[in-house]
Amino acid sequence: MRGEPSGDGPDPPHLRELAQFLSVHLHRAPGVLWPEHDHPVLAAAPCPEAPARLAAGLARRTGLPARPGTALRQGPNRGDDGAGGGQHEAPAHLIVHQTAGAGVWHLSRGSGPDAESFRYRLRTGEVLYAPAGWAYRVDLTARARFVATLIEDAGHPPHEVSPPSSLA
Repeated sequence: MRGEPSGDGPDPPHLRELAQFLSVHLHRAPGVLWPEHDHPVLAAAPCPEAPARLAAGLARRTGLPARPGTALRQGPNRGDDGAGGGQHEAPAHLIVHQTAGAGVWHLSRGSGPDAESFRYRLRTGEVLYAPAGWAYRVDLTARARFVATLIEDAGHPPHEVSPPSSLA
């Protein structure tokens, strides 16, 4: 596929851009990326293997284990698990590519006076990062679609170390 790396060649621009974004945000705070380059597999109509391809490319580029986020729970208007709304904790670092429509993502961590929160309306083409340990809730429009990727980094708990040098 055009734009995909072949063998040991250079990574496509969207992966380099995403890795640079993660070098700033990983383990620190939520963030939003307005990418200059679209992921070729996610651009028009995502194919069924798009989440796995994205995760594999991200893992190759960052050196961190990544996998498609197939078990994410959604908010009350689109709940796919029957649980309705409410906060859910992401099981790892979360990357969300909004591929259609929009969604309001509510992220939070902690409670009381030390609580932190982040709210953002993610639109088509934008990318959201939520650090591991942050809870999320998402309210999606009827046409909304997203592809989620989870980045495992068990050896480095959130907010305790700098990003791995392989991301720089």
